[in-house]
Amino acid sequence: MNVKTNCGRTVEDLVQEVIEAAPCCGIVSVKATIAAVREDGPHWEVTDDDLIEFLVEAAPAFGRALAFDQRE
Repeated sequence: MNVKTNCGRTVEDLVQEVIEAAPCCGIVSVKATIAAVREDGPHWEVTDDDLIEFLVEAAPAFGRALAFDQRE
């Protein structure tokens, strides 16, 4: 899922920015993260499932929990 933007950022970079914006030991919203990625890069060919998979791997590494709220 290493898709680059015109600015040279990858999808992973954007997701990590969202994760790091949450307070340490805080909760990251899956729904809000997906919305942020779609807003910043609607042209990216990355699925919601790919984003969720990356979040599941990355959030705990940054000391954050996930709120699986994408169906709300």
